[in-house]
Amino acid sequence: MSSKITKLGVTNDKISARGGISLYLRYIQNIKLFGLMSVNLVPFIFLSGKGLRLQQFLKQMFAFFIDGTDMTMSGFDRKKKDKGYAALLENQTLEMASSHQIKRFFMKFIFIKDGVFNKILHELFIWRLLIENPKIIILGIDTMVMDNDSSKKREGNEPTYKKKKGFQPLHICWGPYLIDVLFRKGTAHSNHGTDYTDRVKAVVKLIRERYSREVPVIICADSGFADQKAFHCFEDELHIHYITTSRMYEDVRDYAESTRTDAYGEHTNGKVIWRYFEFANKRASWKRFRRSIFTTLSCDEQGQYLMGLDKTDSLIYTNIGNNKIADARLRVAGGESYFETSAIIQLSHKRGADELIHRSLKELATKEQLPFKKFGMNRTYYFLLVISHFMFEAYKRDVTADVVAIGVYPNTFRRKLVDFAAKITSGGRNIILNVTREIYETFKLENLWQKCQSPPIIQFV
Repeated sequence: MSSKITKLGVTNDKISARGGISLYLRYIQNIKLFGLMSVNLVPFIFLSGKGLRLQQFLKQMFAFFIDGTDMTMSGFDRKKKDKGYAALLENQTLEMASSHQIKRFFMKFIFIKDGVFNKILHELFIWRLLIENPKIIILGIDTMVMDNDSSKKREGNEPTYKKKKGFQPLHICWGPYLIDVLFRKGTAHSNHGTDYTDRVKAVVKLIRERYSREVPVIICADSGFADQKAFHCFEDELHIHYITTSRMYEDVRDYAESTRTDAYGEHTNGKVIWRYFEFANKRASWKRFRRSIFTTLSCDEQGQYLMGLDKTDSLIYTNIGNNKIADARLRVAGGESYFETSAIIQLSHKRGADELIHRSLKELATKEQLPFKKFGMNRTYYFLLVISHFMFEAYKRDVTADVVAIGVYPNTFRRKLVDFAAKITSGGRNIILNVTREIYETFKLENLWQKCQSPPIIQFV
């Protein structure tokens, strides 16, 4: 009975349940992200001498996304009263933003276009390329539907192909990173206008100018991007490779049915078995034949063989092996294996990894609904989310890889390395972040803290 709580009390100590935010923000500060964003954003917005500063706005938004406990704008009013949360952000209470200040700041960005934010993403992309130094760059292209069907009066909130109203941004990804984004209305389909080729051109130009003029680039895309104009651009202008699935045509299906069984090869991935054959295909409007691969699913993940209507067929177009300049670059980079049909099929099937990025991004945001009525404000919100996701992925690799797997999703990461109790005290001219010994030792916080002090810095231009 002596250990039972019998009374409530109030403390003036600065205590927070989100101790990991402090380390995350220190990492972001020391890689010089605030400087990169300020250089690119300040010329386009009006900043008065009073009120919230740009760096404070950015810092509190990055904390907002990694925290994930209250994703409403009104939540900023509650955080403003929390001395422990302010101390984690190394702020005085007066420096904490109210919901009205945050909304007014988003209004400042209402006319800033995607290109300004993409310049920031491009600098982050080059930063990671120089760190990881890939010999071959494989880029994924896809759109992501954000279901805002329950949100009323949102500019650009229009019907998508999933029969829900929302937004449909175009993404280019490299591994776990989103490196180029177009925030678009819901009716903008995959190959809307010239968006697809314009964005690929911009990214390839960036790679050639800032990373390597000779590194091979492979674009992987689904059937929404199967377009002769794009193929022509990649083949004759950019000299890069593409692997693109296509909708199944009746003449191709008929040709597959008439092809001898012994002409098929097999591609296996665990229990999954795909049968395939290669041929040259030229659609009626095309000016040239292209390398084509017909695949049919023969055995599923459960080891069940499929027959007849249960089979899943697909058609893949690629220029690997048919582009002199791009092929030479790929061979020099040690990519001989990519010429094999089985490797092309494997890369095409790995496009599913793009969906994992979308899942991670939505989990970081905690919901798909965007908070504002104005399209420009939602665009800024979305780009800050994308940049936060980039930082999340970089932080896992640069700081926390020894204590948590780099593939974990935001919710798991938050439970382990954000949501732990911390008490902020001062003494001996130091401000101290205090945690329990169990947290300190389990997650090697001293080691993480040291890594946050000297991370790889963004060398932006």
